[in-house]
Amino acid sequence: MRTQLSKNTSKLMIILLLIGSILSSLTSHAVTETNRESSVTNDELLAHIDAIISWKKESLGMDRNKPLLENPFLTYAGDTSGDWYPIGMGRIGYKDEYSNYLAVISDVVEKKYKQNHKLSDSKATEWHRISLAVLASGGDPTDIGHDNGKPINLIVDGTFNRGDTTSLGKQGLNGWIWGLITIDSMRYEVPEDAHDTRRSIIEEIIKVQLPDGGFSLNQPESDPDMTAMAIQALAPYYNSEETYTYQLTSTNEKVTKKVRTVINEAVEQLSELQLDTGDFESMGTPNAESTAQVIVALTALGIDPLTDERFIKNQDLFQGIMTYVRDDGGFIHSETYDPDNPSSHPNESNTMSSEQVLYALTALYRHREGYRTLYDFRPEMEEKLREQVDSTKESIDQIPENITSSDRKTIEKAFSKYKNIPVEERSYVYNYTKLAKAMDELEIENSSEPITENIGINKDGQGTITPLFNKQEIDMSETTFSYEDKAKAKAIPDNITTEYYVEVVSLIDKLTHADNLKGNEELLENLQKKRDQIEKIEAEIDILNQTIVKDLYPFNEIGIKDRKKVKKIVQHYQDLSSYDQQKIQNYNDVLRAETQINNMIRARVITGIVILVIGAVAVLYIIHVRKRRIRKRQYKMTLNQDG
Repeated sequence: MRTQLSKNTSKLMIILLLIGSILSSLTSHAVTETNRESSVTNDELLAHIDAIISWKKESLGMDRNKPLLENPFLTYAGDTSGDWYPIGMGRIGYKDEYSNYLAVISDVVEKKYKQNHKLSDSKATEWHRISLAVLASGGDPTDIGHDNGKPINLIVDGTFNRGDTTSLGKQGLNGWIWGLITIDSMRYEVPEDAHDTRRSIIEEIIKVQLPDGGFSLNQPESDPDMTAMAIQALAPYYNSEETYTYQLTSTNEKVTKKVRTVINEAVEQLSELQLDTGDFESMGTPNAESTAQVIVALTALGIDPLTDERFIKNQDLFQGIMTYVRDDGGFIHSETYDPDNPSSHPNESNTMSSEQVLYALTALYRHREGYRTLYDFRPEMEEKLREQVDSTKESIDQIPENITSSDRKTIEKAFSKYKNIPVEERSYVYNYTKLAKAMDELEIENSSEPITENIGINKDGQGTITPLFNKQEIDMSETTFSYEDKAKAKAIPDNITTEYYVEVVSLIDKLTHADNLKGNEELLENLQKKRDQIEKIEAEIDILNQTIVKDLYPFNEIGIKDRKKVKKIVQHYQDLSSYDQQKIQNYNDVLRAETQINNMIRARVITGIVILVIGAVAVLYIIHVRKRRIRKRQYKMTLNQDG
């Protein structure tokens, strides 16, 4: 009988423990771990990261043992394919020439700021992407180049005051999401005259949440990419006690929620969307990028994507994303052809897929090693602060699941520790929700400061490159223009082409800031002249590309009247170096137009010759006929005389 009671008691205890576990998972986003062994080690993560970067070098014909941030890669700086790799590389501390990227992107931004719409008329994400890449490279996006003598501030221009000219939401949800991620990347202060604030941006994001808890760009169904990116943006506010009352766009329903409620609903929807293979699909196509975005989102919340039971189906997220890796180290977009992404092929590593996997694996590594989240570019926590955060989390863990009034002091002590943590760091207390719930149950006043109003602490500042990859320090403080630098500068030919753009701009930047500039002024002047020559060639290339589009289309209307235009285009093309000729777009159509015009001229000439021949024959025939008539007449006259 006693044995039976013991068994029943054990069963009851197990049931109570299970109920407590379920309640805990519903009230907190803390990691719900299984006992399964992780599917990847940290060393394996670093190996995959190295392989992706090596693949990118080889895809551009570069030596895998040399830096990526040189020519030809940096010719894409300021473009999607040229900015995301520095972000992934900088956040893992991969040793490379980040100063080259900063020099080139500064030059690119200055040039674009001379245009009416600066970086972009419609895409605020141009400002955001470049800002993050600058920070990841150890630079300061609030002082990147100059516009009419004033420092260019991408943070203010691209987010806080973007709405003065064009709404952040002009390109949809993306603009709001990446704007929020960008201003939180260094916990930037909101300017007094800001058009948009953190609270206004958060409201724009959460009001488009779908009924199922997820987000999408334009579709009525949740998309894992947009849902994951929304979570990434909202993550710093998970512990916020602020409430938002707003009208849902999808249903017109008026709701009141905290950010963590929105995030919890979105996380659960992501769990529902995960495929049995561990990966995710978007628009009906399983793909690497969607899976990468989910990894970044979960790590932003302090959730381990590989051990949280909500994200382990037949495979976990890492196993899911690894189905897209290829032998060359790169990643494909999808194993099936995606008509919505025609530039990607099932059997060919893709640059966009590879760059997103790169920074997703970086985010996972940073999470595992206890570093700041992927898009938090501030210096790593000092040991004292890290210990303070860890101690607070331990105190919260000590709060029992089923609390009573006797636990009040334990809860108050934990909250006191939490309050002593700076507001801008409280997002790293990943188990705070357990504390907040316990305080609600015992009606303990929660005097947490509003995070949106207090998270901003910096007006400017350089991003941090943490030496995680092989623990190699990256020295960004070099201030001497070395003999090797001088040799590079002197080796640049006078007959310059745009092939030397990256090298010239990088050397100018380094020499301008060098402590041994004095005595090298002539060398700097020579480099600046070469940069001017390159800019002139670039301007000619731009004009030539514009002329081709303007003068040759519609193509079916090309005629002999366009002969001089085409000839002029061909001549300008031939005046360019073979390297610069590759930058001329649609030149095959120019050759086609030249051939078409030549054929028209040839046909006209042949027609003219035929007409001339026919005319000559006709004249000869007429002359012949006349001569015959004359001879006949003369013959008759002769016969008459003889008669």
